[in-house]
Amino acid sequence: MELLFCVALVRMGTREAIRPLGVSTTVLPSPLAPYEAFLGVGMKRGAGHAVTFATADARRPFLTSNEQLWAAFEPELRRRLSDLDMPVTTARRVRAALLEGLPSGLVSMEAIGRKLAMGKRTLQRRVEAEGTSYQQILNETREALARHYLEKTTLPAAEIAFLLGFDEPNSFYRAFRSWTGTTPERVRQEGPA
Repeated sequence: MELLFCVALVRMGTREAIRPLGVSTTVLPSPLAPYEAFLGVGMKRGAGHAVTFATADARRPFLTSNEQLWAAFEPELRRRLSDLDMPVTTARRVRAALLEGLPSGLVSMEAIGRKLAMGKRTLQRRVEAEGTSYQQILNETREALARHYLEKTTLPAAEIAFLLGFDEPNSFYRAFRSWTGTTPERVRQEGPA
């Protein structure tokens, strides 16, 4: 998801239909075709996450500053920078893996455990030792992302449901109501808390 965000940000900032030369990720999304259509290049599985641009594209300046866009992304960027100084717990590793796996629907404990190179029971034991559960981490991650999308973007709720790894919008609506006691539409109308 962050790889797509990087490409979209470069396109918005330069106002050019920039296509990366290559994109690699540790787990390929499924189905792959919509992602490759958006990127304009085939995705490859690799040891890490990377987007490669042509030198000329990488040197293109952003045409204008956009205070509204910066205001939307600055808090998250600052939070991520501060997170780099914090110790990495299993719960944090699970959240990071979920952020990558949610759009492709790879959110089972088994899938995340494989991504983190540990078995399901080991993963469960470690997060419980940290005072949480896998399901709680999954729900918190989905809720935080849902709120971000609803407050900072104009994405339709059906698209947000897809990005959060739900098979259908109704499942997203039910889950969102159970997390927040309200509806996605109400959160969008009320704006940031």
